[in-house]
Amino acid sequence: MIDISDIRMIKVVTEVGSINRAAEILHMSQPTLSKKISRLEHKISMELFIRNSSGMVPTEAAKILLNEGKDIETKLTNVERRLELMANLVGGQIRIGVGPIVEQLLVPKILLDVVENKYQFRISLSTDSPSALIEQLKTSQIDLAIGPFQAKEVADEFTPVLEMSEELVAVVRGGHPLANQSQVSFDELKKHSFIAPHLPRKMGNQILDFVKTAEIKPKISCDNYVLAKTIISNSDYITIGPASLFHSELKNGSLVKISFPTKIMWHCNCIVKPEILTTPAVKEVVSIFAQYMSTVDS
Repeated sequence: MIDISDIRMIKVVTEVGSINRAAEILHMSQPTLSKKISRLEHKISMELFIRNSSGMVPTEAAKILLNEGKDIETKLTNVERRLELMANLVGGQIRIGVGPIVEQLLVPKILLDVVENKYQFRISLSTDSPSALIEQLKTSQIDLAIGPFQAKEVADEFTPVLEMSEELVAVVRGGHPLANQSQVSFDELKKHSFIAPHLPRKMGNQILDFVKTAEIKPKISCDNYVLAKTIISNSDYITIGPASLFHSELKNGSLVKISFPTKIMWHCNCIVKPEILTTPAVKEVVSIFAQYMSTVDS
C-alpha cells in the first residue's frame, strides 16, 4: 500500500532530479533511498524513474502518483491544522492572509486591538494577491483570508463570514488642475496619469468595467498607498482607493477628493473554511475583525 511518505519521496526526487540530493533533503543515505524507490516500483510493478546521465526522470506512473497525491497531501494538511487549532483551544498561532488594500485599511487597527488586549493566541500576518490567498487557504497555509473577494463567487469549500464596502474615490494634491472639480468626466480622467494598485479580476466586474470605460492605464502600478500619496502630493498624478484610506489627508486639506461620474464601490470579504471557524481562537480573531466589518447574511 502506498502511503504519504512514498508520495513525498517521489515529489522530492522529481523536483531535484538527483538521487544524492534527494537523499540529503529526505535525511537518509543514498542506498536507503534507492532501496525504497526499488521496493515501491516492485510493489506497483512499474518503473517510477528513468535513470540516465541527466538524472532521475519521472515516468508517467510517477506523474500520476504526484497528481493524485496532491489532494491527499492537502487533505492531510487540512486535518492536521484543524486538530492543531482544536488542541490549542484559544491559544496557538492564527495565520491571517490579507490583500494589499486590506493590509493598509484594516490591519493597523486590528493589530492595535491585539496589542491592547491579552489574547492567548499569536498572530501571523501575510499579504498577497487574491488568487494566492485562495490557494493558501485551500492548503491550510493560512486560516483566514481577507481580500477583494465577491461573496457570491466564493467557492463552496469556503464560508464568507464578514464583509465591508467603501466608495472608491480619486485623490489629487491641492494644486492639481482637477482639484476644484467635485466631479470629473471620463474624458477628463483620460488626460491624466495614474498611480494605482494592481486590479485583479476578483475586484469585481463593476471596478473592471469602470477601468475599461475610463481607459485608466496606470503609468505606475503600486499597492503601497504611502508611496502613492507621496507621488500625488508632489506631482499631477492621480490615485484611486477606498475613501477612508485618505481620511487624514482629506481632513487637513493636503489632498482633495474628486468623485467619478458613477459611484464605484470597493468590496472585500473575510473567508474561512467552515470546519476551522468552529475553533475558539479563529472565532476570536473573526470577532476582532467584526468590529470593522459587517456579518455576512447566511
